[in-house]
Amino acid sequence: KRSPIWEDGSVYYEGVGNRQIANIAAQYLRALGWKVLFTVEPSDHTDVSLRTRIPRSNAYFKMNPTAFQISIHSNGVSNESANGAEVFTSIGQTRSDKIATIWMEEHIKQFPWLNIRADRKDGDVDKEQSLAMNKVNCNSILIESMFHTNRKECEILMSESGREKIAIAIVETCERVHKEL
Repeated sequence: KRSPIWEDGSVYYEGVGNRQIANIAAQYLRALGWKVLFTVEPSDHTDVSLRTRIPRSNAYFKMNPTAFQISIHSNGVSNESANGAEVFTSIGQTRSDKIATIWMEEHIKQFPWLNIRADRKDGDVDKEQSLAMNKVNCNSILIESMFHTNRKECEILMSESGREKIAIAIVETCERVHKEL
């Protein structure tokens, strides 16, 4: 997935950006003493299917039962005016819902102007989906930090400082989850 080709010829590739953000977050987390495991290594630029990633995640969780997963994404739609951040969890109230709320709070600290695309029907910010999220055994969130199809948000995703801020939000989420949950 990618952004449109912007007027200046630039383009953002979601998979590349996601891996850069993951690598930055992992560096910070490891410096803080965290064990970080990837279902997709940041240096691997092949498209790794859910059929591969889900069993990897479940195997890691089996060996590390306190583990939780953050799946990093940016959003894209044909409407360039779509904007904001959203977070997905599995269906039902779980610890993942609390992790999702913490992530949204930390992400908004980094980008206070950002639209929160929330589903508050069940009292929290996450959107629940029944596809892959229900097949992962550990607590898991899927983040959509911004829209790579929105010019303003894409500029942030393409910038080193923007990716750094997204990574910091992930690190702060992990630290809070460890302390609060």
